[in-house]
Order: sequence, then structure tokens, then C-alpha cells
Amino acid sequence: MQPDFTSNKNPLHDYNLYIIISVTMIAIMGGPSIAPILPDLAKVFHVSSTEIQLVMTVFFLPIGIATPILGILADRVGIKKILVPSLLLFAVAGGCSSFAHNFQSLLEWRFIQGLGVTSLNFLALSMMSMMYRGKALTTAMSLNVSMIGMSTAIYPVIGGALAGFSWRYPFLLAVSAFPLIMLILMVLKLPKKPIPSQKSGLKIYLQNTWHSINNRTVLGLLLVLGSIFAIQSGAFMTYIPILAGVNFGTSGLIIGLILASMSVSLAVVASQLGRLVQGTSEITLIKVAFVIIAIALLIIPAIHNPWLLIVPSTLFGVAEALAIPCSQILLAGLAVDNTRSGFMAVNATVQAVGQAIGPVIAGISFGLWGMYGVFWVTAGISLATLALFSFLLTPKR
Repeated sequence: MQPDFTSNKNPLHDYNLYIIISVTMIAIMGGPSIAPILPDLAKVFHVSSTEIQLVMTVFFLPIGIATPILGILADRVGIKKILVPSLLLFAVAGGCSSFAHNFQSLLEWRFIQGLGVTSLNFLALSMMSMMYRGKALTTAMSLNVSMIGMSTAIYPVIGGALAGFSWRYPFLLAVSAFPLIMLILMVLKLPKKPIPSQKSGLKIYLQNTWHSINNRTVLGLLLVLGSIFAIQSGAFMTYIPILAGVNFGTSGLIIGLILASMSVSLAVVASQLGRLVQGTSEITLIKVAFVIIAIALLIIPAIHNPWLLIVPSTLFGVAEALAIPCSQILLAGLAVDNTRSGFMAVNATVQAVGQAIGPVIAGISFGLWGMYGVFWVTAGISLATLALFSFLLTPKR
């Protein structure tokens, strides 16, 4: 049994945690910092609004493809041996994107940058689950999610401000990964993995990973994460802006403030998660989160003032702050040391799939039942997820 690496240390006083959280912040940088400059890029490269979305699509595409492979490699060769090249690839490709001379080369560099970012999120979660246990893990995970909320609110502002000087500058934010690489190589300390009695083959490794995933509890937690990210990308990130812009004639600035309220509430509530779990269980908080999501979605059709969309957006941020870290904490406790990265890679893949299918489900709902049908259907998905999660985490008699 691996000893607790930080048994006598408060995670908030551990410099390793802040290095790991920096990895997470690099992982989410490539989307929010570039999204505000898409209209500028369309003008620079003389492409349509439909074509310019490829700048984001090709960046996220490798996540669903390469994540499982990199998870296996991290378990087989070591986390740092995957983490450092990934950060290097992210930084170099991001820097080269800023010097793209045509749209095709920009897409190529963005795809390569997406390959670099693929492993960062699940490796950060893997490192935290290796280093902390119990309340310390709750503190680390909640701080990580809180910083995600803050950075998703700040990155668009930074990207937009830099674009005021040149469209090239937001891409150069990626080079901030270089000093992080030096910290990882020279400062970051990870616990040593236990040495197995004999080197297991790939087939045995895959079987062990599958056995660790193929149980009711893990499936229930993966369902939660997939649903949360599908609801976020579909109803909240795609159709609330459409509702505000088309139905209410709202400006881009106000839409940005509406979506920013989600990130702010996520950051604030996640920072208090350690106190919340002292009074109740993570499973209960996850269930409460889906009730909040259903309420947030059901009140949207009754809203006729765009500013009031801040209310459901804020409520969804609260729900994310309860459901995401609690699910990740429980998953981390179920991970096995020798398959930990592969286990967390499955988690990341499920999140990516959720982000991909969310807008598709919302679009089908829109086509069948109109704008408000999107929110009615998504509320039903939230309640169905709650029911199925409760069933999966109820022990068999």
C-alpha cells in the first residue's frame, strides 16, 4: 500500500499543488483566450463565420482521439515523461500559430497544439489523486475547480485585450508553458509508484483498467461528468447566447457577462467545498447539483429580460462546483496506482464526448420543439441523470 505522500502537510501549503494547478490552467487556456478573437481571425484570413469555427474544432478534436493512448503511456513510462513533451508541444505550436500566414497553416498548428493539451487535464487529476487522500484531496480538487472557474472568466478578457494590439498576441499566451516546464523538471516532486512483482503486459494492463472502470459506482460518476459537460456545452454555452442574442437582441458584452456569472459562481462555491463535505457526503452534493440544474433550466422559458439570464447561469455554476469536484474526488479514490492515468484518461474522454454531443442534442431539440424546447429537454436529461445516478450508486441487496 502506497503511503500518503502528504499525510502531515496541508495541501494549501504544498508548492507541488500549485504547480499541478498551473498545469490545469494551461490545459484550459487554448479555448477561452482564443474564442473572443474569432471574428477578427475571420476578417484577417477572409473566411466565413462557419469556417472560422474550425479554429476551435481542430483544437479540441485530438482530445477524444489521443486521450486514452496518452493515459496508457503515462502509466507505462511515467507521468513526467508525457507531461513535459505535452507542454512543450502546446507552447511551440501556440507560438507558431501566431506566425501563421494563411488559414490552413493556422489550423494545422492549432491541431498540433490540441495534441499537446490532450493529456494535461487528466494528468493533473492523476497527480492530485496520487499525492492526497481524504480531506486533503477534497481541498486540492476544490481549489483546482475554483481556479478553473476564475481562469475561464479571466482568459477571454486577456485574449480580447491582447487582440486589441494584434490578433497574433493571444496565441503567444501559450509560451507561458515554458517556465512551467522548468518548474516540473526542477521542483515538482511526485510519489514513487509501487514496483509490481513482475512487469505486466499491455493486455493485463488493459484488463486491469477495464475492471477498475466496469462497476456501478464508476459508471455512475462518469455519467455525471458526461451529462454535466453535455448540458454546459449545449444549453448553456450554445443556446443561452443564441436566446439572448436572437430573441432579446442582446449585445456580445452582455452575453459575455451572463456567461461570466457561471464561472464566478463556480469559483466561489468550489472554494467552499471543503466545508460543505464536512456536513454531507459527496454523493448527496452531486444529487443536489442536478436538482439545481433542472431548476435553472426550467426557469429559462419564463425569462423575458436578458439580464435575468444571469440567474440560471449562476445556478448552473453552483451546480458545476458541487458535481464536478465531488465526482472527481470519488473517482480518484477508486483509481488503482498502476492504472491511475489510464483511469483518469477515460474520465477526460467522457467529458470530451459530453462536450461534443451536448450541442447536437440541443440542436435536435431546437429543430423539433423550438428554442424553449432546448431547455425543457435538457431539464429532462438532468432529472434522468439524477435518477440513473441514484440507481447506480444504490448497493444491490
